[in-house]
Amino acid sequence: MTHYKTILTAGFAMFSMFFGSGNLVFPLLIGKEALHQYPMAILGLLITAVLVPFLGLISIILFDGNYRAYFGRLGKIPAFLLIAIILMLIGPFGVVPRCITVAYGGFNLIYPNLAIASFSLLFCLTIVGLIWSKNRVVDIIGLVLTPFKLGGIVILILFGLWYGGEPIENGMSAGASFKNAFFTGYQMFDLMAAFFFSSTIVYYLRNHLSEDEDPKTLVRMSIGASLIGALLLSLVYVGFVALGAKYAPHLQDTNPEQLLVAIGGHTLGYFAKPVIAIVLAVGCLATAVILSTLFTDFLVQDVSKDRLKRPYAILITMLVTFIVSLLGFSKLMTILGTILDVAYPALIALATMNVVDRAMPTNGNALIHTRWVFWGTLGITAGLKIWG
Repeated sequence: MTHYKTILTAGFAMFSMFFGSGNLVFPLLIGKEALHQYPMAILGLLITAVLVPFLGLISIILFDGNYRAYFGRLGKIPAFLLIAIILMLIGPFGVVPRCITVAYGGFNLIYPNLAIASFSLLFCLTIVGLIWSKNRVVDIIGLVLTPFKLGGIVILILFGLWYGGEPIENGMSAGASFKNAFFTGYQMFDLMAAFFFSSTIVYYLRNHLSEDEDPKTLVRMSIGASLIGALLLSLVYVGFVALGAKYAPHLQDTNPEQLLVAIGGHTLGYFAKPVIAIVLAVGCLATAVILSTLFTDFLVQDVSKDRLKRPYAILITMLVTFIVSLLGFSKLMTILGTILDVAYPALIALATMNVVDRAMPTNGNALIHTRWVFWGTLGITAGLKIWG
């Protein structure tokens, strides 16, 4: 496989890893709320949903994809606890169950009698089948799931924008639209995911390089794959926010997790709804696969120190995922949103400090400054949340 094809596969896999449940819901919701001010909403969303995660990707790449060394700058115990909390949130206690509820919402709009427990069980079993062989995860996502998902999304965006009317002009102000989109971008979880996705991508790229390659080649390939993923994300976000704004009058009584399928029905006709629901499910599945893999590896390598066999770790991960998914999308969104409002600014601060330190190495004080900035930011946001 040539470097070009390797980078392209990794870039598409990165897009598919990021573009999961929240990314299929919140851009549409942002557009629905912003209406004619949707260009400002796009700007706010691109900052927190593309630029900030890209900052996280670059910061981890500069640590050679080693997130343990990256978080280790906060201290051994804080690093372990932070890694555990983030992986739980983006894994079986948060994002993966949300992937299931979003996929379920699309099918439930078509089949109202579909039980979430049955759907969740089938979804979890599918994830188990896909992650059983660890070495095939990136290839499965990049070469199989992503083209199908991206093709369906592109068709929907093109037809939707072509047939959609002009947004009505009684939405938020430009400033309010920007602010709403900026903070809603936190709900994507993309910065948290970036810390670990980059490790998977770096591992994948390293396996496709010969031993005599220049070490800088890995960094260049990692950044190239990140740019491809970021570009694809940006284009889809722009299209989705615009769709939400244009079809807002038809979406007033539609649940957030059902917006994409509802727009597909208005754009392509009722019989397109099952196809869009499948595209939605595949999008959620691609993200759920990589996040479940990350948490499984954490249980095996970091928690049990390889005493727990991988099949058992997979079953534990999926059992927790199944139970939490029964809470439903709205309840999960409320719980996760509160956590993100507190944690996200501190993680942005940590990424920024680590990039600065790697790009412009200074003396030992940089490590002290990184810790003070992270904990200080976390304390401020927690205080504002409690007393605000």
